[in-house]
Amino acid sequence: METTGGITQDEIRARIARLQAALRQRGLPALLAVGSSFYDRPGPVAYLTGHFPPFPNSVFSGPARGLGHALALVPADGEPTLLVDGRGYRRDLITALPDIRLDNDLVAALAGALRERGLATATVGLAGEDILPLALYRDLAAALPQLTLQRAEDLLHRLRSIKSPDEQRLLRRAAEIAGVGLRAVMDTIRPGATEQEVCAAGTAAALAAGADFVRYLRVHSGPWSGGGSRWPQATERVMQAGDVVVLDIIGAYRGYAFDVNRTTVVGGGAALADEDRRFLEAGHAATEAAVTATRAGATLGAVVEAGRRAVIDAGFPALAPSGAGHAIGLETVEEPYLSAGGAEELRPGMVLCVEPSIAIPGRIGCAIEQEIIVTDGAPEVITGFPTRLW
Repeated sequence: METTGGITQDEIRARIARLQAALRQRGLPALLAVGSSFYDRPGPVAYLTGHFPPFPNSVFSGPARGLGHALALVPADGEPTLLVDGRGYRRDLITALPDIRLDNDLVAALAGALRERGLATATVGLAGEDILPLALYRDLAAALPQLTLQRAEDLLHRLRSIKSPDEQRLLRRAAEIAGVGLRAVMDTIRPGATEQEVCAAGTAAALAAGADFVRYLRVHSGPWSGGGSRWPQATERVMQAGDVVVLDIIGAYRGYAFDVNRTTVVGGGAALADEDRRFLEAGHAATEAAVTATRAGATLGAVVEAGRRAVIDAGFPALAPSGAGHAIGLETVEEPYLSAGGAEELRPGMVLCVEPSIAIPGRIGCAIEQEIIVTDGAPEVITGFPTRLW
């Protein structure tokens, strides 16, 4: 059977058909989906077409308006149009869409497609509003001043939030690859090793195991373990026995993402002070509690509260996290966010990254992230790599 990035062309066609039914119900004549580079935010376009823009997002200049982006125009009836920047696409992987157009000027290409379909003065739904470059929007508005773009993120969110069996299969494999990378990391972490050496080993192992790419593998050691997003991902810092190390490996397999945090100690847990051990155990308990609470029918807020309560009960009330993670799929971070007070209920087929991390900035951190599939019963944990690494 023909496939595109591991997803069958029949599934791509079915996604388009479900979206078109939703458009007709909403009374919208079409939806414009926006996607950017494969390692960034390809989701809306990739979901509907299987295309992952290969080029980095680039400055709008002269005839180059839209490099690193792609647009899918899906009418309520009829065939969609995929607009691709001039860097090209894999035709062998995209056979469900007969109308694919290449142009370095995506503004002109989109304006032309809208005119052809009689949509130049219509109200068209928009998915990927936060990805659409202001320069593209501004130039499109100048070309088609009577066109209205109406936010319609929810139409795609409802479709994308429940992963199909094939999507779940790919996400399971992606999580396995993350584990391969983390195993190589654990084999490399030792006194005298640098963060960069550790990062290189894990990245290489994940790529050798089949990853499309590794966006980054953050290696934050010692006092840097207490920071959530230090740049760069790893430095020449030399690790010492007893250093706490927070790890975060992010990449994809056949378009589907992996995102796994783990926390360990250089030289093993014997060098840990009692208070630091209590701290790491609190972080571990938070993830365990949040994962257990991740069941169909539970609210997002209930999952967060389970993680918070575990941290409070462990004696660290000031560190109780206000969030516990996010969904994952074609992008590393998808909706819904696991945020305090979130009222949305979990449904079977959602795939989530559960990570109620804690930190004392500048001193110590603990991040343990489990990827899970929501089921009618207990959650299916698809990250098989050990969680207590001290």
